[in-house]
Amino acid sequence: MGSAGTTGFSPSSGTFSPFLRAGEAARIAGRDLGALQEALGYRFKDGGLLEEALCHSSFAHEHGLDLSNQRLEFLGDSVLGFLVARVLYERYPGAAEGELSRRRSDLVCGASLRRRAEALGLTQFLLCGRSMKRRDLPPSLCEDALEALIGAVCLDGGVPEAERVVRRLFFEDEPVPASGPDAKSRLQILLQARGMGEARYRVESVSGPSHAPRFRVRLRVGNIDRVGFGGSRKEAETSAAELALQDVEGVEGSV
Repeated sequence: MGSAGTTGFSPSSGTFSPFLRAGEAARIAGRDLGALQEALGYRFKDGGLLEEALCHSSFAHEHGLDLSNQRLEFLGDSVLGFLVARVLYERYPGAAEGELSRRRSDLVCGASLRRRAEALGLTQFLLCGRSMKRRDLPPSLCEDALEALIGAVCLDGGVPEAERVVRRLFFEDEPVPASGPDAKSRLQILLQARGMGEARYRVESVSGPSHAPRFRVRLRVGNIDRVGFGGSRKEAETSAAELALQDVEGVEGSV
């Protein structure tokens, strides 16, 4: 893949390289890809990586190109998962593994990726084969392209730039959590308000090596029976409390 000054996309001129100037590329080459980079919050040094991130396999196959965004998607998926996990770890210092995993899943799920791809206007910049109608593109195509863009940013600017993009796209609209009671405290407050008594926690087992134990804790209160896991008794109790909170709040919301 050439650099921005040779065969790649030229950020300054807003045009695609000659070897991609065919079919659909010719139609969208005049669009302002600088606007896409501005929305992304990153300007590529090697525009060839931007081309590759936007090139769907159908276009590559149609034009006999030996590149598409699949490899960048593979990289971007891992980079995104790592960086989202890192930011969540920093933002929620008291959260147990279960809560962090849930939050990460919510942020990197298909629906979340689609919303962010739509906000970037990503569809209009994709290089697709003629057999694919732009207005009927499968949602997964934009999800994959967004991951490919994140992978491209990581290769072009390194992990710090990729993290900056991820924070911009995935966390700017998420308020920084205020300090407050942990899951066990919130659960007990809610139980008392509903006259349900006090939650009881019991360690059922501890497995694994001594340097990395895995606790299994059962929580019971009323007809709620939940099991939590964690690297310490506290983490396992917190995990069980988070699950019980969902039960109590779910019942409350259905009343």
